[in-house]
Amino acid sequence: MSIRSQILNLLRDLQDRLGLAYIFVSHDLAVVKHIADRVAVMNLGGIVETAETQALFASPRHPYSRALLSAIPVPRPRARRSRILLQGEMPSALNPPAGCRFHTRCPYVIERCRVEPPQLLADSAGHATACHRTAELPPPDMIVPADGAFSPALERLVAAFSIPAEGAGPSGVDIVEPMPAAGV
Repeated sequence: MSIRSQILNLLRDLQDRLGLAYIFVSHDLAVVKHIADRVAVMNLGGIVETAETQALFASPRHPYSRALLSAIPVPRPRARRSRILLQGEMPSALNPPAGCRFHTRCPYVIERCRVEPPQLLADSAGHATACHRTAELPPPDMIVPADGAFSPALERLVAAFSIPAEGAGPSGVDIVEPMPAAGV
């Protein structure tokens, strides 16, 4: 098991046993899904969506969140999913554009997006989105594979990070044997 895996397992174990809260910043969405109870997606320094982890991964609402989740590799060639490729100019984080910071790359942009910053508004379940068009967007079908799960390899990775504390060694971390290579 890598040092990274050991550290993540230790963080999760401490979180569970001691009721700790972390602010964990990462671009690795598999790790975020494993370690976070709530997720905030940021674009150019502003939060565009926040929700319980399972809710956000199951039904992302902001176009940027959808694009991020669609970029998670799925090593199943026959898995049906839609990859969202963002077009347009990436704005400067030092000088973000007026209005919605994502409007230069958003496939659903309208004039209001260019001039008025959207408010981060939450529904009754606490799923908040900063987008003028949230209610009008098509459903987020096919962002993850049709069965709602990630690839078997990614699921094994998440399972390896989810070792119960009672099975862990004295450091709170256990060693997981690597999977044999395919065809061995």
